[in-house]
Amino acid sequence: MREIYRNNKIFIDKLLLLVSIAAFLALAVFLAGYIVPFVAGYIISLVLSPLVGLIHRKWRINRGVVAAILILGLLTALFFLGRFLVGRIVSEIADFAEDIPYYLGSVQGLFENMAATIQNFFGASFEIDFAVLQGLLETLASSLLQGLLEGGTFITAIPAAIIRVILAIISAFFFIKDKELIKQSIAALLPERLLVRLRLVREGILKALVGYAKGQLIVMSYVSAISVLGLTIIGSPYSLFIGIGIGVFDLIPIFGAGGILIPWAVYHLIVGNFAFAIGLLVIYGVIFLTRQIMEPRIVGKQIGIHPLILLMSVYVGVSTIGPVGLLAGPLIVLTIKTTMEANPAVFTTNETKAYKLTKKNSGRAK
Repeated sequence: MREIYRNNKIFIDKLLLLVSIAAFLALAVFLAGYIVPFVAGYIISLVLSPLVGLIHRKWRINRGVVAAILILGLLTALFFLGRFLVGRIVSEIADFAEDIPYYLGSVQGLFENMAATIQNFFGASFEIDFAVLQGLLETLASSLLQGLLEGGTFITAIPAAIIRVILAIISAFFFIKDKELIKQSIAALLPERLLVRLRLVREGILKALVGYAKGQLIVMSYVSAISVLGLTIIGSPYSLFIGIGIGVFDLIPIFGAGGILIPWAVYHLIVGNFAFAIGLLVIYGVIFLTRQIMEPRIVGKQIGIHPLILLMSVYVGVSTIGPVGLLAGPLIVLTIKTTMEANPAVFTTNETKAYKLTKKNSGRAK
């Protein structure tokens, strides 16, 4: 047994590390609903920590004070930006709600024309009672709303969201303020040899995740910009609201922007609004080409994984564990890739000594 381990030491070590990480990820997925605020706080700390460290070193201001000021500044900026965007989107949603009767009338006219065509072709009477259909839709909407209110989901979601935001802010503050103390506390619980390996995997995963998120945000920004600009050019109302919605919807595997633009274009083709329908199809064509050109270069090169593998990981993740799989699927693939490609040289005694020296120097710096 020992001989087998000596001959395959590196592979077995990586495999054991991979199993440990997989168990940790499985636990994290199981507890996802409870740890989301702290994950968000950690992500905020990753964004702000470099700037906090720079200000702390240059002007010798306490890290806690700098962290509090920067977090407050970030929240203020997000508040005003969100207020502008939400205000504009709410205004467009209100306009859309006012125009719903017009769209329902258009749909009714469409079905009436279809009924007349069928009647002329087959010589049979064909009528649709839209009053009954409208009543069914109203009953369904009322039942859904009543279910939400009775279940308390809608009411309890607001204070729960506020609590999550507060926890994320507090955790971000402590992640930044006590960064080295937290590292040392975790290091004291684990063997140094394992810490070296975990550090390597963590750095690789973080780099890949940042690259993946950055790539997707860039692609989503381009898709949203193309959608808003295109819809504005062809004279569509609610261009900002719908354009941003298309950009977000484009992140969903399989459906993408076509899940909105193609049915929309088909509807306008049926009602005879050919120019608008062609405009929507042109927008979809531009988005499709942009994504095909940008995604492999931006996302694939950022993390070193082909987009098809990422698509498969997202699909498997969503199919097995639900919406959490949107993030868990790619994360698992990135973990496997990073762990199996780990440089064996990192597992040597010299690397362990280097890690000890780094930890010692960081302790002195603090």
